[in-house]
Amino acid sequence: MEESKTVVVYRLITSRLVDTRQSYAISKALNLALGEDSPRRLTDRLSGLEDVTLPILWSCQLATFVGLVAVLEDSKGSASIPELARLIRADGTDVPAELEAEAAKIYDKYRVFRNKLFSHNSTQREQHREIFDEAKISWDQLDADFDAVEQLLFQIADKSQELSLDLAPLMAFNDVEATESKMREIFAKIQE
Repeated sequence: MEESKTVVVYRLITSRLVDTRQSYAISKALNLALGEDSPRRLTDRLSGLEDVTLPILWSCQLATFVGLVAVLEDSKGSASIPELARLIRADGTDVPAELEAEAAKIYDKYRVFRNKLFSHNSTQREQHREIFDEAKISWDQLDADFDAVEQLLFQIADKSQELSLDLAPLMAFNDVEATESKMREIFAKIQE
């Protein structure tokens, strides 16, 4: 039996969210290991281990912000939370507008990073640190926003009888915890 478009979109969103959260876990661990107390890339030329980690850090930050914005972007036909809400409504189920409004609020907070620093090949990359500082993005805020996005996704999915029993995304989020644990273990060994 072929899965409905609603199920396909839901699974794509959860898969992307898991991948994004894993990239974020790596980015956070690298930043903290390099002495950065906020989620920003070191733009200076460094030596030793730090030189090797910069491309990894940049890639993980790119994946974090592009992925987070992608699952929140209100683009018809995309694998995003607003599109999932539309599909569930099209099946005749009510989805509270407040849930989409909350997703839009988080989207607005992070799209500047995707637009100015990562996806659109901006000339402002040298101002990376300043853009993060202006936005006052912290690890606690990013952690809370990722948790909020997951909650919104599950609250919207729970409106659909077809999705409410789908445990695959919940199992996938165990991979994120494993990534976070492994990163802490690796950096503890490096710092010995």
